[in-house]
Amino acid sequence: MAIAASVDDIPSMAQTDAMLEELRRLPRNAETAKLIDDLLELRSLLGAR
Repeated sequence: MAIAASVDDIPSMAQTDAMLEELRRLPRNAETAKLIDDLLELRSLLGAR
């Protein structure tokens, strides 16, 4: 399953959740934490639509 088609596409809520699930499996470092924070922010924006 492709998580996101391209950089220009906005991922769906399900795609965002899948990306978060994958990131949660990675070791926690500053880069991973930043990606998780960014995806959580995107997820909150998607929920407000």
